[in-house]
Amino acid sequence: MTTKNKRKEARLLGYQVFYDYEGKLITERVTTDITSLKKYFSKEEYNILQTVMREATHKLNQIHNYIETSLNARKLKD
Repeated sequence: MTTKNKRKEARLLGYQVFYDYEGKLITERVTTDITSLKKYFSKEEYNILQTVMREATHKLNQIHNYIETSLNARKLKD
């Protein structure tokens, strides 16, 4: 019999870069809708979490766009 452990953390935001066997570079962005988590936080904590998610998402979008632009530029050169 296995017992199910409750996780004490959750991935709210993520960014990964993969390189597959075909030579493709793949980026993956993960964001979570945090509205369902509101009941677990004080108003101040939730506002901080909203700000962190907004700012981090913005920065990760910039990184993603930079990588994509750089790769597209390399394709045009090659």
